Amino acid sequence: MNCIDLIKHLDYKSNGKRREIIIGRLKELGVEYRTQEYATGINLIVDLGNGNKRIGISSHFDRIPEAPGANDNGSAIAVCMDIIEKFREKKNQEIGLRVFFFDEEESGLKGSSAYVRKYGVKDIVGLINLELVGIGDKFAIWPVDLSSSGDLLETFEHSASSAKVETIRFDKIVTNTADHLSFRRAGLSDAFTISCISDKDIEVANQYYKAAEQGLDSTFLLDILAEAPIFENYHQPGDSYEKIKENSILITSSVILHTIMAMGQKKK
Repeated sequence: MNCIDLIKHLDYKSNGKRREIIIGRLKELGVEYRTQEYATGINLIVDLGNGNKRIGISSHFDRIPEAPGANDNGSAIAVCMDIIEKFREKKNQEIGLRVFFFDEEESGLKGSSAYVRKYGVKDIVGLINLELVGIGDKFAIWPVDLSSSGDLLETFEHSASSAKVETIRFDKIVTNTADHLSFRRAGLSDAFTISCISDKDIEVANQYYKAAEQGLDSTFLLDILAEAPIFENYHQPGDSYEKIKENSILITSSVILHTIMAMGQKKK
């Protein structure tokens, strides 16, 4: 099953069914996983590689009822699956990897919050959270500013640069709400989210920031954001698998995998 087929299979499915599809794919790959049940949902967790400390890579599998859930967040699920499959093929696995498929991100980061409440973050060296990674050829890294630092953050940027993929730091993207926030609240500073964007998204972002600085009302600001390709179908019926670009998925997977292996080399 390729990435687009997986996303197509996830489209419009209930959150429980999406979780079952992920479990089915993990079983096909022969990958062990564990579940974390909490009051209102169930997270899936995959540990690979060695080491007491692990790099976290996260996605969420729930969707809002109005949208098929392809870019938000089937694209991230596909990247996580591709990373799992390819990481297992690597001979050098001296860095531990923990891949999360969180439940209930859309209803207040409940899945990731439940995880950090139970397990904390002491065994996680850093977290790359994935949101909207199915359209675009550049990476938005958020919420980080020019002064932000972190071993995982900087290694990711270097890996992207080596692959000739541009990265842009954004200190704020609308609400800054995503599963990285649960980990930051628990004390893990080297936790951030990446999204795939295009030149048009960058152009719209610049217009948005200028308008926000001028104190223009929220309705006008939202109209500006609606012109960005990344938000065109966000939480809308148009967020379907046909819009997803497989190259965006593969670029994201490749750069993250390179980042993981580079972090492993540093630990030697």
